Amino acid sequence: MSEFEAQRRMPAPADHVYAVASDAAHLNEWLPEPVAAPPAGCGDRLRLEWNGGWLQVASGAAGTSHATLHLSVPAGQSRADVPARIRESLDRLAVLSGSPG
Repeated sequence: MSEFEAQRRMPAPADHVYAVASDAAHLNEWLPEPVAAPPAGCGDRLRLEWNGGWLQVASGAAGTSHATLHLSVPAGQSRADVPARIRESLDRLAVLSGSPG
């Protein structure tokens, strides 16, 4: 099993980013690959977990936040594009989160 992780600054407060990320309507828009079972949320910790990965959102400065995305890739699966997929997923989440208005 190989572990991959990246962090990105988000343009909105942590609770807003978490709400967007955990919304079932948005999961397929930002997750790096289809997830067999819906992520389980731990709202008090602003964390989503699923088989093979997790997302943690933390407060940042001036109405921003930081999202950390972690993926575990089983042996035998291609790992060459995983760092790029993680960055792309975090970028998509940032766009979806935008400003909470």
